[in-house]
Amino acid sequence: MTELSQVDIVGAWVSIFLTLCILSFLYEDNPVYKLAEHLFLGVSIGISVCEQYYGVFKPNLIDKLADGKLLSIIPLVMLLMLLFKGVAGFSTALQKHAWVARIPIAFMVAAYAGVKLTGEANANLMTQVAQTMPNLAESWTANWLWSWQNDGAGVISDLLLVLGLIACLAHFYFSKVPDSAVRHGGKAALGAFVVITGVGIAMLGGVMEGAGVGARLLVAVLLGLCAAAPFLAFSRFKPWVSRFGVLTLMLSFGASFGYTVMGRISLAIGRAQEMLGLSRPALQVEQIHPRIATVVSFVLVVGFLVVWRLRTRDADEPTPS
Repeated sequence: MTELSQVDIVGAWVSIFLTLCILSFLYEDNPVYKLAEHLFLGVSIGISVCEQYYGVFKPNLIDKLADGKLLSIIPLVMLLMLLFKGVAGFSTALQKHAWVARIPIAFMVAAYAGVKLTGEANANLMTQVAQTMPNLAESWTANWLWSWQNDGAGVISDLLLVLGLIACLAHFYFSKVPDSAVRHGGKAALGAFVVITGVGIAMLGGVMEGAGVGARLLVAVLLGLCAAAPFLAFSRFKPWVSRFGVLTLMLSFGASFGYTVMGRISLAIGRAQEMLGLSRPALQVEQIHPRIATVVSFVLVVGFLVVWRLRTRDADEPTPS
């Protein structure tokens, strides 16, 4: 392995120092933390500006104008019109012309809405609808009723997902249910449950090959509940369906929050491994000396915090009259 350059070594030391600067926020909001925060924001904005210029602005405008494609003047004019909104804040004479910026904004919103309408419908709506119609035969073949090895995948999980989705949609139905629907909703739900459960018991033998009577009865009951849930949402049993929807939402939010926390902990572990020299090959560790860099950075950060705290304390003390 080739030796690291001085830039790489200094960059590794700076990354360790900035990591400890960010962690100093655990003590208190302080200038060291603000330094790292401002550096992060400044570098991020600088990288974004460069990417936008070389990835969007230059190939789509400057290069096309250089090649003689004069139609590219139209987006250039719209770009200049868009600046009227920001320039109006610096000049009172231009404030009455701030409306000019609405024209390119209207074009951008309309184009974005038109492009995203079909994309969102295909990527999210149709995909979600398709994924909420599970193939019970494939689920049974792959995971049976429930598979602990595959994180609970199986026929039961598929049907509970469908039932939870119906309950969530019913929970967000805030309109008043008509009295006629309330009178007949329970009866319709019972009829749908009986019919679908009976059909399921009769037909699941061919779908769930080798399944026992108890397994087929359980799946048939879940299918009957999925069929009855939409009718129950328009009956006097709607609060029950709504509570099940709330439970499903809480489980979903809890899992998402837990996944987010695990991601943040993973980032913290990565930074700890960087500071201890556990994330690099041994030859690089011998050149960077990350543990020494961690100790030096820690001393610098703590020393600066001590000086800053002493100076702010002296400034806060009242002067004797």
